[in-house]
Amino acid sequence: MTDQAPKNFLANRFFFSKGERASDEYDQYWIRYKPMRVLKKRFQTEQYLKTAAAWICLSLVLILGSVCGPLVGLAAACVFLSAFLFFRLRLLLFPTHIALTEDGITFHWLRSWLNFQSCLLPWSSLSHVNLTTAKFLKHEESRVEFNIVSVGMPLSQRLPFLLLSPALAKGWLSDRSKIILPLDGLASSDDRKRLQFGFQRFLPTYRVDPKVSDELQLSLKVESYTDLWLGALSMNRNRLRRDTLPQGAIVNHGRYEVVSPIGSGGQAVVYSAIQKEMSLDRPVVLKEFVLPSYAGVKVRKRVLENIQSESKILKDLQHPNIVKLLDFFVEDERAYLVLEQIKGRTLKQQVEQDGPFKEVDALSFALQMTSILTFLHNRKPQVVHRDFTPDNLMVGHGDILKLIDFNVAQHLESMSTHTVVGKHSYIPPEQFRGEASPQSDIYAMGATLFFLLSGKDPEPISVSHVKSARMDVSDELDAIVAKATATDSAYRYADCAEIKSELEALRKQRYGH
Repeated sequence: MTDQAPKNFLANRFFFSKGERASDEYDQYWIRYKPMRVLKKRFQTEQYLKTAAAWICLSLVLILGSVCGPLVGLAAACVFLSAFLFFRLRLLLFPTHIALTEDGITFHWLRSWLNFQSCLLPWSSLSHVNLTTAKFLKHEESRVEFNIVSVGMPLSQRLPFLLLSPALAKGWLSDRSKIILPLDGLASSDDRKRLQFGFQRFLPTYRVDPKVSDELQLSLKVESYTDLWLGALSMNRNRLRRDTLPQGAIVNHGRYEVVSPIGSGGQAVVYSAIQKEMSLDRPVVLKEFVLPSYAGVKVRKRVLENIQSESKILKDLQHPNIVKLLDFFVEDERAYLVLEQIKGRTLKQQVEQDGPFKEVDALSFALQMTSILTFLHNRKPQVVHRDFTPDNLMVGHGDILKLIDFNVAQHLESMSTHTVVGKHSYIPPEQFRGEASPQSDIYAMGATLFFLLSGKDPEPISVSHVKSARMDVSDELDAIVAKATATDSAYRYADCAEIKSELEALRKQRYGH
């Protein structure tokens, strides 16, 4: 393959001519839709159901053939085959392309063969676009809903939508109708990009729910590992910057301006920055990962996989006490996570500057910690943080506690190599052995409570008794911290619900709320 071939391939994908720079100013936006992608996403977590169904059908055919004769078996096989063909042909009802132009939206069926298309839906008929979710088995599906005012539309124009699968079109016999587009069906991140650009260009901002833009942006940035990997490999190996980003540095084509570095550790450097978009100047945090330029492909691939895993997990962690992921991009051999910026101090900074907490305040923060850990531990698959410490918990406006660091890249590395992740004073024995579990986070929470009440890090791998450092702490809270930090997990709290109930009972008993 020549050097020109990959460039031609990318040119075709992005709909621009060879040698030209990709532009966002297209006259129209063609979105490719693939219904089979939706079905595969819905059932990929339950693959065994399809396999079981196939075996059951085959078994029934064989049983009927042996008991009732070969003609009955053949008839049963024909029935099952007809059902399969009907299912496949039903996919033809789904559009294969969507065109967004200056005039409006059109849906196209079998564009490569017949190019049957719907009537034009002018932008003026689109009342708003919003985001909804639906759950199929274990898969949660994001959908974009086009809400249409169809008053006065003749039946001949409604017909293509009436023939659509009920999952895609609703209400086409009334004056308020909608088209529901599962994002899983979009053919690639390029199509998500064109849909995003089309909305930005052709629709007023107030008609598009901000959640739609956020989801399309995250789908584009996060879900397509192949595009991310190809983009990172194709970049110039000569980095523009060798050191940390200076104050005033501009990244991601002018979207973010660096204010100052916050800190560094592990694989990442963290910066305070400003998002310079639509005159908002929103404060954000940039978490920068430097990709190894001259390392082997396997190393680069592993780093990118880890970073992408972190962004995927953060994207799904929508909780009031966990920092939000806003964006993800790759530039100058570096990958960046863009996170919301929380104004405040970490628990460690607060204790170091103001001294240990009062018991009532420590109880309040402890209950917020249980809320965070319960949410993480109840995820599917389960999420174990492994570094739940005062450094990673920040007190924001209204004394709302936020988990601000979620170094999944480091955690994934520890899971594969059984190395230790975390600060030694907050790590239970099983985590030192590379066998972290949800109870390991409960140990770290107990150690964090000890620090809040005593102002000192606890002794590593030991049961922490707050009363040994501070006599005015109640016996009940001392017992809770001791049980949470039991070195043998069999004597520790089994889950966060158990420790939460004891904390609530203690607060009600001592403070009446």
